[in-house]
Amino acid sequence: MPNSLAVIGAGGISRFHFLAFEQTHTPVRVVSDIDEAKARPYVDKFGAVWERDYRAAVARRDVNAVIVLTPSSLHYEVCKAALDAGKHVVCEKTLTLSPQQSLELGRLAEKKGLVFFTSYMKRFFPAVQKAKELMPRLGHIMSVYCRTYQGLGGANAHTGEVPAGFRPGPDGVIPIVRLAGGGVLICGGSHICDLLLFLVGKPERVQGRMFTRPGITDIDLMTHAMFDLPGGGVAHFEANWHPLRRIGYEKRGWDEGFEISGVNGRIILKTPVWDQPEHNAPVLEYYDNETGAWTSFTFDVVNPFVEAEKHFLAQIEKGEQGTRQDRFTGYRADLLLEMIKQSAQKDRTLKIEWEA
Repeated sequence: MPNSLAVIGAGGISRFHFLAFEQTHTPVRVVSDIDEAKARPYVDKFGAVWERDYRAAVARRDVNAVIVLTPSSLHYEVCKAALDAGKHVVCEKTLTLSPQQSLELGRLAEKKGLVFFTSYMKRFFPAVQKAKELMPRLGHIMSVYCRTYQGLGGANAHTGEVPAGFRPGPDGVIPIVRLAGGGVLICGGSHICDLLLFLVGKPERVQGRMFTRPGITDIDLMTHAMFDLPGGGVAHFEANWHPLRRIGYEKRGWDEGFEISGVNGRIILKTPVWDQPEHNAPVLEYYDNETGAWTSFTFDVVNPFVEAEKHFLAQIEKGEQGTRQDRFTGYRADLLLEMIKQSAQKDRTLKIEWEA
């Protein structure tokens, strides 16, 4: 069935998704946002209509798929309404603010035979796909170092002034919490958790640490975790909103990637600034211990948002989930995030109980 979309949410992240719809010539029938001014440019470009209430958009008979781009706190209710209406769904990350809600949505989509994706787009970098292909060559995984250092333009939130978006507003709510549901663990660490799951697999236990500024902000500015991997390996995780302006391979303050060491070799992966992927492709290097050779791979520059949407839309048109991402991708990332948080709060190692 040819795709015909309802897009729920027209905030900042939506521009990447609408670019994909434009490049794939996918019809957008309706754009829903409580702020008509945000929706209007896309309504006009795609010849769509605007709806204030997402329920009206989801209920339209000329729509077969719903793209959910709202703040994370609304993901559960919008996704559930879309699935209940028999629509395929693509939802921005994080899927929900609760692993149990995310699990419920995955099971509902599975029961109804609907395609259901969480838009963890970094999986769709060609460099990440190549890294996944190389993983079996590493043999037993001894250690993983994975991090996302996300610059604040030189602002030092750790010991200096905390940006306004990280402090409670007049209503007592921290703006970044209203938008994304948390601090750097949720905003940046979610992608790292997803890539850890994609490349390495499900950890068995976790010990977490979270750094906040009590009395100034309750959100985490830095989070560390150590995961026990099956077979005795360990993964070291860090997410950090930092003041260092020129770190990272692009020297732009963004330092994100993986170093994965197995008994037979090593993979080093570095990814570019999340919202400006048009500048550089990721860096991927592979060391083969048998030959002693390092291989550096080169890739075309692509927009992972577009690549992900192309895949999602192709699978929706076929009515098939496919094998590259199942319905529980969002749940697994959400569970890791929740377990890191719980471990930090309880100050002890926790076993991770996977339900899917």
